[in-house]
Amino acid sequence: MVAPLAFAQTQTTKTRQTTTTQPAVTRATTQMTTGAVTVGTVTAFTPGQITTTAPSPIVVQSSPDAKPISYVLGRKVHYVDKDGRAIDPHLIRAGTRVHLDFDRRGAVKRVLVVERE
Repeated sequence: MVAPLAFAQTQTTKTRQTTTTQPAVTRATTQMTTGAVTVGTVTAFTPGQITTTAPSPIVVQSSPDAKPISYVLGRKVHYVDKDGRAIDPHLIRAGTRVHLDFDRRGAVKRVLVVERE
C-alpha cells in the first residue's frame, strides 16, 4: 500500500510567454453581414451563368458619400420585386436600388429590388 505512493512522480513544466505586435487590420473588399439589412444602389453585379458556379458578389453603395461594398451571395438567393414576385437576376444592373437580407452565416439570401434604373 505504501509502494504506489513512494513511486509517484512529479513533473514540472516551464512556459514562456511572447508578445508580438500585429499590423493594423484593414477591411476586406467583400463583406458578410449577419442579421443586418442593407439598402443601396447596385454598382456592379453579374449573376451566375451556370447553376454549379456561384454568382459574383453584389456590390452596393449605401449613399453617394460612402464607398461601395461587395457582399457575398448565398447558395440560394431569392430575387424579388417590391411586390414580392420573383424576378430574373439578369434584370439587376448598375443603378438599381436594392434591399439586401442576410442569412445566419452572413451571406445575402434575398435581393429585393426597390427601384430599377
